[in-house]
Amino acid sequence: MKLTADPVVVPTTGGGYAISYLKSLTVKFAIPAGATFVSASQSGGSNLGNGAVTVTASGSIVTLSVPGNLAGGTTAILPEVTINLQATGASGTALNAQLFGSSYSSFSIGFTARVTGIPLFGSTDAVTKCYAPVNPILGTTVIS
Repeated sequence: MKLTADPVVVPTTGGGYAISYLKSLTVKFAIPAGATFVSASQSGGSNLGNGAVTVTASGSIVTLSVPGNLAGGTTAILPEVTINLQATGASGTALNAQLFGSSYSSFSIGFTARVTGIPLFGSTDAVTKCYAPVNPILGTTVIS
């Protein structure tokens, strides 16, 4: 599977407050039933801040991690993620490429936003976790 995200425009405000940057961005992909994980890699990307971008696997999840900081107002281009799988399902089994996650505790995309200008508090880190209630299929391969 090769997965390429659209460019990410880092917001400059949220809830009426300024956002300085995003950090600790993670995007999780599900390893489909009927396949086992072999390897994963990432390539490309730009405006991703400092720190090493990594792709790791654990259980049935492949995680792209971008440490940041992604400055507010910039356009970040996430790396293309390549996930190599070994088909283990029966002939005719559909291997669906999808994000992982179905709840806030089992999320698909996470990051921390540095929010500034908050009365009485000044600045704070707002941890954000997202998932799609209806997880779209990004692509399908059928085992032959």
